[in-house]
Amino acid sequence: MKLRTLSALSLACISATTSYAADNFLSQTKFSLDTRLRYEMVDQDNKLDNAEAFTLRIRPALQTGSWHGLSGFVQGEGTLELNDHFNSTRNAETGYSSVPDPENLQLNQLYLKYVYSPKADLTVGRQVINLDNQRFVGSVAWRQNDQTFDAVSLNIKPTQQLGLYYAYIDQVNTIFGSEEPKPKYVVAQDGEQDSEIHLIQAKFNYNPLLNATAYGYFMDFEDLPAWSNQTYGLRLTGKNKNLRYVAEYAKQSEYADQPTSYDADYYTFELGYNVGAAKPLGEIAIGYEVLGSDDGKIGFQTPLATKHKFNGWTDVFLNTPANGLTDLYLSSNLNILKQGKLGTEYHHYRSDEKNMDYGQEFAVSFTHPLPLKGLSALGKFSSYQAEDYGVNTDKFWLQLDYKY
Repeated sequence: MKLRTLSALSLACISATTSYAADNFLSQTKFSLDTRLRYEMVDQDNKLDNAEAFTLRIRPALQTGSWHGLSGFVQGEGTLELNDHFNSTRNAETGYSSVPDPENLQLNQLYLKYVYSPKADLTVGRQVINLDNQRFVGSVAWRQNDQTFDAVSLNIKPTQQLGLYYAYIDQVNTIFGSEEPKPKYVVAQDGEQDSEIHLIQAKFNYNPLLNATAYGYFMDFEDLPAWSNQTYGLRLTGKNKNLRYVAEYAKQSEYADQPTSYDADYYTFELGYNVGAAKPLGEIAIGYEVLGSDDGKIGFQTPLATKHKFNGWTDVFLNTPANGLTDLYLSSNLNILKQGKLGTEYHHYRSDEKNMDYGQEFAVSFTHPLPLKGLSALGKFSSYQAEDYGVNTDKFWLQLDYKY
């Protein structure tokens, strides 16, 4: 069930819905616009020239109203490379460090959603899927081009405390976009990945102190068998006054045509504390995450994750090393200057096998809304100091976002 089928189905249903819709269906239909102008600098301690990328991303969208539970959503996406002093993975500027925001013009989302009741809904078409904290499945919203999925997804809520989720994905639309030329030898940088993926979750919300998610993810990639895996896990979260926690464990092994037979573990624990009472200052947190290894053969992989959220903003660990990865980190997100947000992160990375000291990373970011409604600015910096893995890497961003 590829995009052609999904698009035809969604467009036909949206058209039919519009033809027979009541007045309130049209009155509920809304247009939105999401734009982002970004400067990104990459400085790596290697032979590559420093990258300085100027890119512009525009996403217009239309959300229809609901008619007998039926609604539709369509969103375009266009990304422009405003200069050529970086390797976008498509522009042949291989002498520069990589900034994977290639030019792109595509249908970002197109789906039909049917809400049977508050306890059940079905979505068919090209869609964003963000599960939990996006550690295993996410839209990679940090990059200029979204990661979306040609999928069928179902939500069922049998009781107030229990929720069930299932999705079938037959194509992953990656951050590398639609434009030619496609890389000849780097299949992982193709803009479309044919797949047969099943995502299953059961959520149980007992009380604020204990929420549990049990999951099974079965990923079969047609042209990237080394990405194929099956993962089973349990995620626990809870909050008591100013204190929150996250605890999670998962087991991963080979699946479908994965050429390596392996077993690897994942676990994480995080504590967060909200500072301030009457006027909250923000949150400070400490955490420890392990992506395990099977005796150095292969590390625990998360091919569909929003990876920029994890293991540092320099993106050194987008692919888990064969010896695995441990990440001890401290973070803060503080409210300053009325509406400003100051974020900091510190990471110390080691291997799961062979006791290697990979390195450490420090990062800081600041965001603030601007006087024009919907406009905001971001400044962000991250520095990775290598020991036994990779090279010293600094990255810096300036960004303007406008949402209508």
